[in-house]
Amino acid sequence: MVSLFAPSEVEMFSEAVMGTVEKTISQNQPGRVKCLATYWPARFYHSNCDVVLFPDEVVKVVGRQGITMLVLPVNLGN
Repeated sequence: MVSLFAPSEVEMFSEAVMGTVEKTISQNQPGRVKCLATYWPARFYHSNCDVVLFPDEVVKVVGRQGITMLVLPVNLGN
């Protein structure tokens, strides 16, 4: 049977990739990033991240869950 729900499995990248915010990302609001030459839904990797990322800010893309990229603000490090 095919699941219609978002995949729960998280795939971490062996190395972070840099991306650019296209649609604002906050703790309670997923956004969108440009990464690897295309646009992806995005959310914070850490659900308790209390910053807001605005369009054109650079982020580290550290993994994915389904088609949603998991990001960290550049200034937070790893």
